[in-house]
Parts: sequence; C-alpha cells; structure tokens
Amino acid sequence: MTIHFRQGKLEAHERQAILEEVYQQAKGTARAAVKAVVEALLEAEVTAKLGREKGAVRHISGQPHVSDWVCGQCGCADAQQFTRDGHYRRSLQTGWGSIEGLRVPMLECQQCGHDVICHFTILEKYERFWLDLDQDVVLGSGLCESLRHVGERWGEAVGSSIGLRTLNERINQIAPLLLQAHQTPITQVPAVIQFDGIWLRLQVPTGTLKTDRRGRRRQQHKGKRMVLLVALGLWADGSGRREILDWELAEGETQPDWQRLLDRLWERGVRPEAGLQAIIRDGKGELGAAVAQVYGTRVIEQRCVFHKLRNVADKAREDLSGEARREAREQLLEQASAIYQAESAQEAKQRLTAFAEQWRARTPKAVATLERDFEQTIAYYALNGVARELIRTTSLLERTNRELRRKFRQVCCFGSSRGAEVAIYLQVKRLNARWSKHTAGGSSLKTPISWRIQCLADVRHLRNDRRARHGAPLSRGSRVDGGGAASSRS
Repeated sequence: MTIHFRQGKLEAHERQAILEEVYQQAKGTARAAVKAVVEALLEAEVTAKLGREKGAVRHISGQPHVSDWVCGQCGCADAQQFTRDGHYRRSLQTGWGSIEGLRVPMLECQQCGHDVICHFTILEKYERFWLDLDQDVVLGSGLCESLRHVGERWGEAVGSSIGLRTLNERINQIAPLLLQAHQTPITQVPAVIQFDGIWLRLQVPTGTLKTDRRGRRRQQHKGKRMVLLVALGLWADGSGRREILDWELAEGETQPDWQRLLDRLWERGVRPEAGLQAIIRDGKGELGAAVAQVYGTRVIEQRCVFHKLRNVADKAREDLSGEARREAREQLLEQASAIYQAESAQEAKQRLTAFAEQWRARTPKAVATLERDFEQTIAYYALNGVARELIRTTSLLERTNRELRRKFRQVCCFGSSRGAEVAIYLQVKRLNARWSKHTAGGSSLKTPISWRIQCLADVRHLRNDRRARHGAPLSRGSRVDGGGAASSRS
C-alpha cells in the first residue's frame, strides 16, 4: 500500500483522496487477479481439449481423439493432430476496468499447418467485454433497472461510453431460450393453476415509411396495447411451491388467445391424469370457454372470489351511493365476504340466501351480481388436501403481476415483440428462482442470482450445439481464436 496517513484528524479532501486511492488500488488488484484466473482457465481448457499437459509428448494412435475444436483449413477434429502454437495478446473490458495484455493460447493443425478454431468457454471471440457485463446486464434487466443506468455504471468502470445497442444485444441473446421455455415438458404438474392477463404497450409497424432527420427512409411504428396471459402453478404438497408455467403475448383476452396458452400447457403435460385438479380464473367468459374446450369437466373451475366481491362492491356503490351510506356499504361487503368463510358449500348457500333476503330490497344490483354464477365461486369446497386460501382467489397471481408491471412501467413501450418476450422471460426466471429458494430451504443451487448464470450458460450451450451442427465457415488462412479478431496468417 502506498497510502500515507498523518497525525490528527483528516480534512475532507484528504479523506476523499485516501478513499479514491484505496478504490484504485483495489481495482488494480482485482484486475490482476482476474487476468491470472482467466489465463489459467484458458490453459486448463486447452489441456482438456488436447488430452495432454503442456510439454507432454504428442502420441498418434489409430483411434482419433475427437474434439469440438476443428482446423479452419482442413476441418480436422482429431486433437492428436493439434499442437500449442504460442499466444496472442488482447485487451478485455471487465467490471474492474480494462485488462491489458491478456495471453490467449493458440493451436496449430499438424496436418495442414493452419490454425485451429478455439471456442473458449469463458472468452468469446470478437467480444470487447467479458462475461461479467452479460451477467450484469441480464441481472439489471431482471431487476427492472434502466439500461441507461447500467451503461453509466459500466462507463465509469471501463472509462469509456457503452451504447444502448451493445447492452440490448446482450439481453436479446436470451431469445433462443424462448422456444425452449414454451416447449419443455412439465413433469411435475401442479394441483392448481391460476390464470390472469396483464396489459403492456408494444411498438408495431404501421406499414408506412417516413423520412428521419438524416434523410433515411424508416418504417413507421405506433404504440399498441397488448396483453400478457399468465399461468401460475400452485402445488398442494405443503411446500408452498409456486411457479410461472407459461405465458402468451396476445392482442386481447379472446377465446383463441387463451386457447393457444391452454393447448400448449396440455401438450407439455399439464393434464388431469398427471395431477391437475383445479383452475382459478376471473369472470371473463372467453377464458371459461377456452377452459371448457381444452379440459371440459375433468377439472374443477373456480371463479376468483376477490373479483366477485370487487364486482359486488362496485354495484353496491351504485345502489347505496353517497358518503352517508358508506357504513351500510361496508356492512354489506363484510357479510358478503363472510359467505365464503363457511365450512361447507351447503352452509355457504344458506348464508347467501340469508344475505339476499336482507339486502335485495336495498341493493338489488349487488345481490344479483353475487348470485350470478355463485356455484363457480364455491367450487373449491370439492377439493381435498388443498388450502382454501390458495384456490379461492387469484391473489398470488395478482402479486406476480405487480412484479411484472414494475418492468412494464420501466420500459414504458417495448420496441419489438422479441424484446418484450425476452424481458418477460427474465422476469419469469427471476421470480421462479426466488420462489424456489423460499420453498427449497435456501439451496445453493436456487439462489436469486443463479438464474442469470443459468440463462447465459443455456445460451452458450445452444450456441455451441448450433456451431457443432453447422460448423463455422472461415476464409482461407484466417486465424480465429476465442476472444480475438480474425487476422491473416503470414
């Protein structure tokens, strides 16, 4: 440490100078440590791919040692034909600042003398920033942080500005996981599913062109309201487990829109014979028709009690308007709510009859609203082994929707459907990971931070699979290593 202290109380500017020096020295130490760790991991991956330590004799056998790294010239994938070919140096921007002179290993193919294409796990080729930027951007987006704020934080760390497009590309790299999220079979089927919709705004093309300030012809867009249909699963095993199973971005809450979501859940394995017992929904008929089309009468269909009582309250304000009748309205709602505290369905019906006799003359609209489809609001009495507090209302899903609205308000208007889907996917992963931590005893594999690492690892896995299937076409004689730009070989 090169920080010098003196006797007596420090002045404000002296304290500031010391703190700044501590910060700079800590960053320098962190950069040196990160550089050493990255270089060691790169060498370890080369050793694993070659199957021999550095300096060991290369043995050629009749059985090839197949690797996913291939020669850019002849396409050889036999690691026995690869040899170490020194290093090249590159810079790397990290959250601790810029790392200069990072040594990246290179390999040479002995069959043709050209370079081997190395795809390192922890270092992307052509990328200016390291993986910690990807993790930070994904985490910030999942926590509803503005990309401008993320860019300001990283600009201060690396000493240069970072464009919003650079940050947005790192979020949109999650897009290949969307199809997987909508198609992965659900092996553990919840006993109860709650359905609800939440509205957001999305920019859609109008089909007309306009000229911008630079004279370019651009597609004109306008804001459009879209609805996010959400399915929240609840398990009745006493664990308190809940999870967002699936979602659908649609233009409205029509029967075809809901049925697309329900059909996909059915195809993924959410069926009565697999454990599904009940569906909770609000009073909109389109969702009810879709449920009847997909599940028929094989599951119990429970109308949300909260939505029912809210409708009763609205009608009560019409029947008993004015501040002078406020106490009567509160008494009516208290008695209406007490109906659903009955011990059995028969007792609930008896309470409804008494309620109607008392209030029908004064509040006919409120009573008629409560009596309408009343049987569907007490369907939960037919379920055994499920806590009534979980299945009478969609309150848990309403709380989930509040989390989603935080992101929608921060974005204001999504620029594309893909961007909206990616943002929703990140919110779903974050919420499911947080709930899983609370219900799994705090397992280290279910920490609130692990979901972002899992997202990036899944993206890298899909990218490597695609690369292995289709290959990586390169120009003749070009060098491509994990992290650097292509350069011609002399």
